[in-house]
Amino acid sequence: MKRKVLLSFLVILLILALTGCGMVPPNDSLESMAEESVYHYWQAIINRQYELAKFYCIPDGVWDNKVDEWEEYININSQGEASLMIYEPYFYKPTEVIGDNAVSYIWIFAHKIPFPGSSGEEVDTFEYEVELIKQNYPPGEFMLK
Repeated sequence: MKRKVLLSFLVILLILALTGCGMVPPNDSLESMAEESVYHYWQAIINRQYELAKFYCIPDGVWDNKVDEWEEYININSQGEASLMIYEPYFYKPTEVIGDNAVSYIWIFAHKIPFPGSSGEEVDTFEYEVELIKQNYPPGEFMLK
């Protein structure tokens, strides 16, 4: 009798565990999961962790190649008598999710701060439509295309 109860409990536990696989966590929408991937990508760029930024991208995709472009942009604009500050992405429109694809609309602000005694300040604004695709590993994660 004890064996049947224990076996029934384990079967029910296994069924509950398997039905939960691949689901969106409670209180977390697909839109917010896509925005989180975009946010982590830009945090890595801001912190000059370029290999980490590539982790959030499809290999050899558009955004994977943009990591190299941003590394070059940061290196060029950080030379001389100035420092470059890049701000977190600003989502200016709601993220759209269609099936396994998502599009986030962001602005990136880069502020070139001159050292004392040098002249001028520059602010560059970049507007992007970031395309993402939902992956099955780990379940529910989005990667930049």
